[in-house]
Amino acid sequence: MPKPIILKAKNFDDMENIAKPFLDNGYKIMSSDAKYILAKKRNFGQWYFHVLFLALILFIVSNSLILYLVCMMYIAYFLFYLFKKSKIVLITTEFTDKDGNPVEFDDVNTVII
Repeated sequence: MPKPIILKAKNFDDMENIAKPFLDNGYKIMSSDAKYILAKKRNFGQWYFHVLFLALILFIVSNSLILYLVCMMYIAYFLFYLFKKSKIVLITTEFTDKDGNPVEFDDVNTVII
């Protein structure tokens, strides 16, 4: 999993205001509470790579060994983007983690939505 973007909010209303642009751009709320909102945007990769792999699998590759390798590359590509390139945003009012250490916040102005 990628490291989440952690944003600081003053109160619940501020959390909702910070979360609105993320939700408008395809993020889904995974979990929320009075103290935090956790949102995630899944990334499945580029659509043209999916088309290329599917065309290779369905129409071009006829040898079973090469077909097997192309299928494994396609699955690896899909899983890599799904698990490593998905974006996670945590918007919270907490200033310390569960161990009592201060939370390192990202600047909301530098975050690319």
